[in-house]
Formats: sequence, structure tokens, C-alpha cells
Amino acid sequence: GNTFSAVRIAYFMATDDTFEANKLVPTNDEPPRVGVASVECSIAGHFMNHLPDASLLGDAQVEGDGNNIGTCCNQMDYSSPASSEDLITSLQISTDSRGVQIGGHSYVPTGLPFTKRVNQITVDVIRTESETLDGALDDNDEENVATGEDSRTDQISDFNLLTAGSNFRLDVKNWTKIKTKDALIFLPGFNSWLQHSLETFGQLMAMTPKMNQHVYPILFAWPGAQVLTYRQASFISASENNRKYFLQMLLSLKAEGITNIHIVSHSLGVQTLMNCFEDNSDGSASQVAQCFGSAPRYGDASLSAQNLGKLVCRSITMLNPDFPVHAFRERGFQSIRRVCSLITVVGDKSDQALFWSSVINGLVNRFGQSQPSSLDFEDRCKQKGIHLQEPLGKNIDLLYVEGDKDQHWDIAEFQRSTQNLVASPSAGREGAKLWLDCDVIDTTGLDTNVNDLRHSAFNVNSILLRDIEELVVSGKRASDRTTLLHKRGNVFEFCHAPSFVKY
Repeated sequence: GNTFSAVRIAYFMATDDTFEANKLVPTNDEPPRVGVASVECSIAGHFMNHLPDASLLGDAQVEGDGNNIGTCCNQMDYSSPASSEDLITSLQISTDSRGVQIGGHSYVPTGLPFTKRVNQITVDVIRTESETLDGALDDNDEENVATGEDSRTDQISDFNLLTAGSNFRLDVKNWTKIKTKDALIFLPGFNSWLQHSLETFGQLMAMTPKMNQHVYPILFAWPGAQVLTYRQASFISASENNRKYFLQMLLSLKAEGITNIHIVSHSLGVQTLMNCFEDNSDGSASQVAQCFGSAPRYGDASLSAQNLGKLVCRSITMLNPDFPVHAFRERGFQSIRRVCSLITVVGDKSDQALFWSSVINGLVNRFGQSQPSSLDFEDRCKQKGIHLQEPLGKNIDLLYVEGDKDQHWDIAEFQRSTQNLVASPSAGREGAKLWLDCDVIDTTGLDTNVNDLRHSAFNVNSILLRDIEELVVSGKRASDRTTLLHKRGNVFEFCHAPSFVKY
């Protein structure tokens, strides 16, 4: 049959655009607005042409005291009543290099969702209060039992055996259920107005039910411009107002007690991300980066006193990122790695949208037009003639640095941080590369639900969706996730047969 799902998404409008369209010249002079939207999506069977369909639940309100993005998250938290919050009927127990994990639980002694301190897990099966035989009967039933109607009594007894003993819950010793949700912030790409961004993000959330239960989905709507004003969109992503509004959103979440943050960006949305985290001119961390505690090593269970009271960046995922790969290697990666140890780049070598981006940026740069400082890199000043500006999402094999490993210890830790992927030094070019401490997912081989542009399939391709869901919910690196194969360096690809293989 056909299956549909409606999801709710909180949105933070850091733009002067409307719900249905972007302005030709992007601006963000007005105060930001917040609200909650509902998105109806097809998730199985026949996918209807009119879906996904987004609608606002009430008018957007100016972000401020008493009405902020954090309160919007609380409003859309339609969890079960308090009396049944702790009813656990199933458990998912797994292990990886960090230790043992139980889905949706944290280890009481450390407060972390994983531990290496246990040799066994004790699960108690507890029968909860349920309807008794008397409670399951109405007055007529009691009369029938009293008059000795044996057949009716037998039927009632059978019914009681099936219902009265059916309410059980599971309790894990020394583990407690996590009652708060993380925030998942989505930064849409270029030429994506609020309605379109909500529908894109809503489809992703509807197709990942485990992730939808684990996080508050939040859309950060920045001025995405239109086709003819692509470069203006790049500039406004680096504007002071855009950074200020992103910081304001984070502080509002923190004020409501939401401290665990996941960030997902698509295409040009990564420029908003990188501009907000760009280091100051003196090399110090930006105001946005200072909101977060320092990134722990992968699997490290220790908590630093200096990180208390700060936000925790659980993961950063960049989908088909439109950002210069050389600028990312030179400065950009370091600015986000100091706050997050789970960084993932999802790219496609055949991405046609990024190809045209590289052509346009190469031509415009050749004629001397400036660009935001976060996009500049040392070698660009030395280039002569016309050069394509190599985007990160299309040049996924270039995420490495060369030189002394002691010089790049803070960003080139991939070999040390994933024990099962230790690369021994080898002769030739590969041996001289120090791979950045991030996971690179090569989707060039995917072809299901992927259009000719190969740029925006992340919200409908089930293989990629399952991996994104596992990344956010479990916090596992690519080497520990179930659907990936190690290709080389820090690059992984999906373990699946392409569509041209037929039997």
C-alpha cells in the first residue's frame, strides 16, 4: 500500500525572504523569525506528485524573549505522557571501538551513551500494572460468571490470559533512558526558499524514523538568492548578520537546555557553516566556535571541566558541499575540527551542479572579483589564467595534507583515531599523504533515486538515508558503520551492487 508520514520541523528564518520565494537580491536586515511547520511526505508505495507538502502551523514570530527556537522545539515535542515515558519494550545493544552501547540509554556512572567498563549487562523484566480480570469485565460479564455459564467464563479467562499479562517493561541495571533530545540543524543550499527547504528536510526526516525520534529537526533558513545572484548568496553567507543570527539560534537552544548539536549542510549551505566557524584574524576561535566545548577524541569517555556549561557538537555532516577544497584543507577543516570529532563529507565525483559552480567561480575569480575570506587560499593568489575552483563535494580524494605529521597533528589524525584502519607507511605518493581526520563518503556509485545533476538525492536515496540515520543516532565513525567499505585513506563507499548488475 501507499504510506505517508507528517513530520514537524522548527524553523529559524534568518532572511528577509517569504515562505514561497527568495528575493533576487538576498538580504537579512529584518529581525529573525521562528515557528513550527508540518511537512506531509510519501515514504512508501506510490510517491505522490504533490508531496512533500509543507505548511506553517501559525504565523512566524519574531525571535526573542519568551518566543525562541528553543520554545518551538518544546512545542513540537509530542512524546508520550509522563506515565509511560519510561516504558521500554525493546533494546538494541551494540559494540564498537568506543565500547558497549544501548540505544537510547546512557551509562549512569559516566553519563555517556557508551562505556568500556562493563563485562555484563543485566536486564530486568518487570510486569507493569494492567487490567485485572474484574477490570476487564463489564456488569453483564460479571452476571454471566455468577450464573455459571461455563463457556462464557472460559472465553473471558482466555481473554484475560492474553491481555492481563501483556504489559511488560525492560529495565537495564546501571543504565538510564535518555530523556532529552539532540538538535539537528539543517542548512539548505543555494536558491532554496523556506517552503522548498522545509519539504526537502521534511522528506529526509520522514524517511529516517529513528533519527526523527532522536532529534529536534531545526531548519536555519538563510538568504539563498536566485539563479542569477549565485555570487551574492555566497557573500551574504559570510555577512555579519548571518553569523549573528546563527549564534543567536545556538544561544536560544542552550537557554532551553538543548545542548547536543548535530549540523547538516547541503551544497552552498556549507559556506554559512564555514563562515560562522571561521577563525578570527588573530587565529582565535570565532564566537560561534566558543559556544562549543573542545572536541573529544573519538571514543574518549572523559569529561573536561572547561567544557561544562557549553554546547556539544556531536556531528557535522556536509552533503555535496560547494566550498573550495583547498581552502577547506588549508584553514576551514581546522576551524570545525576543534569543536567536533565526527566530521563527514558526502560527495559525488559526477556532481554536475558542482561542476558548473567550479566553472562560474573560476571565470569570475579570473576577472578579479573578490570572494569571502573563508573561501580564499594561498595557491589561488599564485594561479595565472583561468582555473576551475575545485569544490569540496566533487574533489573528495583531495582531503589530505602533505608534510611532517608532527606539523599537522591536530588535523591529520585519521590513522590514529580509527584503530582498525591504521595505514602503514608505504612507498609512492600514497605514503606521503596525511589524511584529514574526517570521514569521506563517495556516492559516485549510487544510482537509485539520483537525478542527472547528482546533487540532491540525499533525502530520497534509501542507502544514503540509512547511513545518515546511523551516523546521527549512534555517533559512529564510518569505519564502525554497517553499510560502508573502506576504499583508501579516509574515503569510504557503500557496499551494494550497482543497478547495471542483473541476474
